[in-house]
Amino acid sequence: MLFSCCLAATSLSAQTQSHEEIAQLLARIAELEERLARVEASVAGNAEEDRELEVERAVELPSPAPTAASWTQGLVLDGDLRYRHETINDDLVSVRHRHRIRARANATAMLSENMEVGFGLSTGGIANDSGNQSLDGGFSRKSIGVDLAYFDWALTDRLTLAGGKMSNPYFRPGGYHLLYDGDLRPEGLALKVASGGFFANTAAFWAEERGSGPETMWYGLQMGYRGSPAEGVSLTAGASVHELSHAQGRAPVFTPLNGQGNQLDANGNYLYGFSQMELFGELTLDLAGSPLRMFVDYVTNSDADAYSEGLALGIDYRRSSDNGTWNVAYIYEDLEANAVVGAFTDSDFAGGTSDGSGHTLRAGYAFPGGWNLGLRYIIGDRGEAAEQLRDYNRLQADIVFNY
Repeated sequence: MLFSCCLAATSLSAQTQSHEEIAQLLARIAELEERLARVEASVAGNAEEDRELEVERAVELPSPAPTAASWTQGLVLDGDLRYRHETINDDLVSVRHRHRIRARANATAMLSENMEVGFGLSTGGIANDSGNQSLDGGFSRKSIGVDLAYFDWALTDRLTLAGGKMSNPYFRPGGYHLLYDGDLRPEGLALKVASGGFFANTAAFWAEERGSGPETMWYGLQMGYRGSPAEGVSLTAGASVHELSHAQGRAPVFTPLNGQGNQLDANGNYLYGFSQMELFGELTLDLAGSPLRMFVDYVTNSDADAYSEGLALGIDYRRSSDNGTWNVAYIYEDLEANAVVGAFTDSDFAGGTSDGSGHTLRAGYAFPGGWNLGLRYIIGDRGEAAEQLRDYNRLQADIVFNY
């Protein structure tokens, strides 16, 4: 009996102890759950604060400025290569046959919507009106010179300022001009204006800069009008004045030992100055779906007492620009010795001088792939003012590759 009471007391004591441990364990679990809830609430609050801070920063920070377009996006590279066979028949010398090359490469960049900058190289060395380089000299390396180095600034929609070594800014009737060769790159400043059909070009170019003595400048002003008097008809006409300052009594520009057709005094200097007035016109008609163009260019030098006038008349049909197209042209020219500056006029007609007259026949054809074939035959005479009048004929056959 006593043993049974002891056993019952022991069992009751064990159960009481077990219930206490379970109660303590449940209390501990409740405490841990409460702490976990506080941690989760704290974490959630921090995350919300972080999100609010990010939103505030996004509102405060300015949007990134748009990136300016690189000037390289407006960079254009182009050039051409011409291979020429030439035969010259001048009565004073034997018939001459030669092959020549001309290679040009240009880079043009649009720095902004209204600012263009260009740079170009050409064979021909220091020549001022031709990039031709004869194939001779025992395979010697050929000279290359700066052909272009200019800026072209559109001040307004109608007014443009150009400076540096540039393509000639004056309009050339029929793509031809008595006063200057198409490859001539004058140096200085030029202003071009266009408003409706009216246009004007004026320039001041440095022909000779002298350390002691006045510079020889080439000043020019050209004014004209272009319009369409009837359907399929376009007309361009105008006048210009040109002045080569401080020229009379001084050595010829570019070739100081050679007047290039201009008359010289006993000391080898210009006999006359150059104050030129020019009248020009160009008329284009639509003929059988292709352009027929006629032009006239007249110049007179009021500073010269003799051999002071020049005249060119021409006509051409079609354009050899697109694949499979052809063109033909005829030009008559009579350029007296003192009408223009011999160093600037066409480098092919009359041997690249003034004091010549004659006819030019021209034809061309454009092939697929960016190349074309051109033929030109000059039939004339030269040397009247120099009292050495003789026949001068010249044949040129060109292959031109454009890229």
